[in-house]
Formats: sequence, C-alpha cells, structure tokens
Amino acid sequence: MLPVFGLLSPAARGASTTPPDKQNVAPAAPAHVETPRPSEIKPTAEAQAYAVVEKQLVKPLSQREGRGSRFSRAYLPPQARRVRVDHPPSRDGRGGEFLTFAVDERSATIVHRAADDADAWRKDAIVGCVYPARDEVFIKRGDKFFGAGFLLGRRSAAADEMVCRPALTQAPPGASTVASASPAAAGSGSTK
Repeated sequence: MLPVFGLLSPAARGASTTPPDKQNVAPAAPAHVETPRPSEIKPTAEAQAYAVVEKQLVKPLSQREGRGSRFSRAYLPPQARRVRVDHPPSRDGRGGEFLTFAVDERSATIVHRAADDADAWRKDAIVGCVYPARDEVFIKRGDKFFGAGFLLGRRSAAADEMVCRPALTQAPPGASTVASASPAAAGSGSTK
C-alpha cells in the first residue's frame, strides 16, 4: 500500500512514464522583418475611393433603410450592396482628381441564389463619382450630379457643370480651331 501513496506525493506527480512529445516543440522565432507602419502605407486611389463611398453613401443608406418596419408596404430594401470603382482616375476642369463608381444591389427576392451569381445583382443601381482627396461623393441622376445626401433625404442642389466631368483637352499649338458661327450671322456684318 505504501507504493500507491508514493504516487500521490508532489514529486511523483511531475514524473511521467511517457516520453516528451517532440512534435509539439515551439518553433524557432522568425527573423526580424521590417514591416511598414500603418501611417507609412499609402492606399491606392481605388482603395481610398471605395472606402469613401462605403462611408459616405452605402453605410448611411443601409442604416436609413434598416429603420423601416418589416410590416410596412414600402418596397423592401436591397439585402446587399457592392461597390465597383472604375479606374484610372480622371481630372475635372478645376484639376480635382475623381473616380467613377457604381453600386450594384441584390434584392430580397433573390436571397436564395449564390452571392456570386451574376443574375442576382442589379447592375449600376447607383452611379456617380467620388473625390477621394476631399471625401466627397456625388451621384448621377439624369445628366446632373448631386451630393450623396440626396439619396439620404437631404436637400441637395445640383452640382456645377465641372463636377465629375473630365477636363477638356486643349488643342495642340498651331492647330486651327473652327468657329461655330452661323452663315446668317457671318453675312449680317456686310454692307451693300
């Protein structure tokens, strides 16, 4: 009986009859690798534009639509939205850099399909442009652009004609430009 009590002693508890497991040995520490700090990483223009559209348009729009009653007769809001940013960036007449974007929607009636099914998404439900440097989003309605607040129920006047429109390229020096004058206006200056 004495040997059984000997196993219960503190020194015997640490002893093991099984050999140590050599496979679960901690791996050696990796060599020191210099990683850039988050402040040193410059996101691409497309990534910045995507983040601005998500922050300024998609998230507030889904929050606004989420407040509705499930038993309302209003249309069911989309179940999901995805943002597509077109590249390369363009410059408007004032020199501001912008990118165009489109938001696709997947409606509640098509929930049972796979998320990557092309037929499940309504393409270009919202189109517009984004100025990533200024954190501004404009949406297109007809031929005019409005601030993103327009879709959120805020009053917004149409943006001026230079917003979201690429700057016109100037004619090379020495190229002739044709004036668009009517023949009647050209002949009215002559005397008889």
